[in-house]
Amino acid sequence: MSENLVQTVCTNGFEMEYARFGTGARPLVIIPGLAIKSVMKSAASLQVPYKIFTEDYTLYFFDRRKDAELGYSLEDMARDQVLALQALGLTDVALYGVSQGGMVAQHIAASHPELVWKLVLGCSTSKAEPEQLEVIGNWTRLARAHDREGLVDAFIRDCFSVKFAERYGRALRAMYKDVSEAEMDRFAIFSHECDSVDTREDLGKIKCPVLVLAASDDRVVLPVASEKIVERLKAAGIPYEFQMFEGFGHAAFDELKEYKSRIYEFLQKP
Repeated sequence: MSENLVQTVCTNGFEMEYARFGTGARPLVIIPGLAIKSVMKSAASLQVPYKIFTEDYTLYFFDRRKDAELGYSLEDMARDQVLALQALGLTDVALYGVSQGGMVAQHIAASHPELVWKLVLGCSTSKAEPEQLEVIGNWTRLARAHDREGLVDAFIRDCFSVKFAERYGRALRAMYKDVSEAEMDRFAIFSHECDSVDTREDLGKIKCPVLVLAASDDRVVLPVASEKIVERLKAAGIPYEFQMFEGFGHAAFDELKEYKSRIYEFLQKP
């Protein structure tokens, strides 16, 4: 791992880890989705897939706060993320939220438009569809029951395409073989809050251009969730771009190189 890749910001009584790399003038803040293990534990592996951004942007890839407790809401996550950005002196950022990270990013862009230059929402939603409640609700139940094998199997099955899961399933299961009960408890705190997402009335408060990315076979938040975000952005007169990746599931952002290329293209536009 590169020296000082993972750092910690301490502010307002909490700590939050983040990975920082790249040399560009513009900050690109990335809020990841749900993860069974903290993304900080594999932070070095982020540098290759995000290399396309590193000359033009300095990337800040955030984890959630360390001491989150049951009832830590999406609004709380957004508030703490804003405090972390302010503590680091980051403004006018490119903000990319993935899945649940997209839910948090919507709150940030709506409540603190002065912080966000452009917004990217990857396979996210503004209101939980019934299928989302079922799928993520199952993850939460498995995590609370400390059923590591069941949680990992469900997470891989629900997020990844069949082809990707067949090819990399063994490696993914090996990566999660030592998931602890504490990590499952932490996962359940965050996954439970996906049920309550509702940013529909806030989308009209966003002041920056938005890129919405979706996947046609997404079984977690469903592609229609992104289409509904687009409808509200359009109705509010907010400049947006939209792309649906055909034949891929929820984790298209991990499977497809073109996913990040599309984000880079959007950010590079004047």
